[in-house]
Amino acid sequence: MKKTIITSLAILISIGGLSTAWASTKTEDYKDELAYFRTINPEITSSQVESLMKLRKQVDEIHEQSEKLELEYGILVDNKKNPNKEPKNPEDLTAEQRNKLSQANDKFWSGELQLLEASYKAGLVKEDDYKIDKKNFEEARDNN
Repeated sequence: MKKTIITSLAILISIGGLSTAWASTKTEDYKDELAYFRTINPEITSSQVESLMKLRKQVDEIHEQSEKLELEYGILVDNKKNPNKEPKNPEDLTAEQRNKLSQANDKFWSGELQLLEASYKAGLVKEDDYKIDKKNFEEARDNN
């Protein structure tokens, strides 16, 4: 299951991941992405690409926030800083910490679902892949 989710995430990241100018919102900043996306769907518009890139940026920011919480709570360990530290079991967290983490993860997976839906509507994801990824993302969101 996790392998499928990781594969699905890799696909979505590769769809949105050619940018070096994530912070910018001008359409001309996404010309490389537009060119790439047009190899998949020649009819995609620059406004669709801009919208996808903004959504990708939002999802990435949510992921960073979630990762910070995991580091703060000790269930994720930075092995470069603490090579011998063992991560905490999520069950050892307080109810409030588990709730915050669950909300952050839910927000992340909901964002990934939005991005997947937008990518599908823009003609960048095949229907079969869309259905599989959607099911996997919903499971990941619901099981966090």
